[in-house]
Amino acid sequence: MDRLQGRSEAILSTIVAEFISTGEPVGSRTIAKKKGVSLSPASIRNIMSDLTEWGYITQPHVSAGRIPTDRGYRFYVDSILASGPLLPGQEQAAIEALIRAAGLDMRDMLRKCSSVLAGLSMQAGVVTATAVMEQRFRAIEFVKLAADRILVMLVCTGGLVQNKIILDDDGTEQETLERYSRMITDMLKDLDLHQARERIEKELEREKTKMDALLAKALRLGYVILAQRAAREIFIEGQTNILGQPEFADVEQLKALLTTFEEKSKLLRILDKTLEARGIQVFIGSEHGLDEIDTCAIIAYPIRTGEAVVGSIGVIGPKRMNYHKMVSLVDNTGQALTRVVKEIVESAL
Repeated sequence: MDRLQGRSEAILSTIVAEFISTGEPVGSRTIAKKKGVSLSPASIRNIMSDLTEWGYITQPHVSAGRIPTDRGYRFYVDSILASGPLLPGQEQAAIEALIRAAGLDMRDMLRKCSSVLAGLSMQAGVVTATAVMEQRFRAIEFVKLAADRILVMLVCTGGLVQNKIILDDDGTEQETLERYSRMITDMLKDLDLHQARERIEKELEREKTKMDALLAKALRLGYVILAQRAAREIFIEGQTNILGQPEFADVEQLKALLTTFEEKSKLLRILDKTLEARGIQVFIGSEHGLDEIDTCAIIAYPIRTGEAVVGSIGVIGPKRMNYHKMVSLVDNTGQALTRVVKEIVESAL
């Protein structure tokens, strides 16, 4: 049961904020000197004793001050989430511009997003994409780029999955390509991408005997992009940003962190927890279930277009991170990416 109110809440918030800022255990005298604190060190020590008993803070050494526990961080972070994190409008616009610069391909956009998060947070930026074959087909577009080149664009309910430029020695005209687009879209609409690929494979087998050159060409163009990558992907940038933090001075903890970054399936399991959520999610220490990196926190945001889930984005860093900044950054980046994906999907149809 949450027993924090008034002075206890204020003291806990001060301890967490001070520890995030300095990395040093916080004592009663340090708190007493803070602006707005009108309590004596003795009164503060009594409150800190209660907070310790309730599990919000702990004392690493007998003679040391206090540091937050996962529960203490959680109380602090929940108060931030309740206040509605926002970045200045100029910074929000800059983030969106960086994402748009990646182009129309969803994979490129997600990779760029992980780089943006890493650069702005100075933590590790991580972005996952849902399995391509689990998404539902919405449309396919063929665009003539040059006499011998065609851009194939695959659109699904979760977003523009990918683009591919292919060679075309037949000199197919744009009008014909548009007919191909309509034929394939009508044939595959509302199938998931795995079913769509199987349908094209079956139709191609039939066309070997029917010899309908027009349909066969359309099917082959569509298959080029549907036959591509089906595996889950995860993009991580900025791992070195957090390696110099005091939390990872211990060699074993550092090795555990590097191993987790290498074995990406573990991070996928954590970030998949956000896919059914709405909005920002924060996992602190033991909450994310990875004992190897229980010194870390993960802040994540699910990317959706309507009811379809494209993936999730987030930052990974030590629990002693600037949650005000990180929550705002991830929240606003997630909203910007959602807007861009939605616009691309709508403009492609």
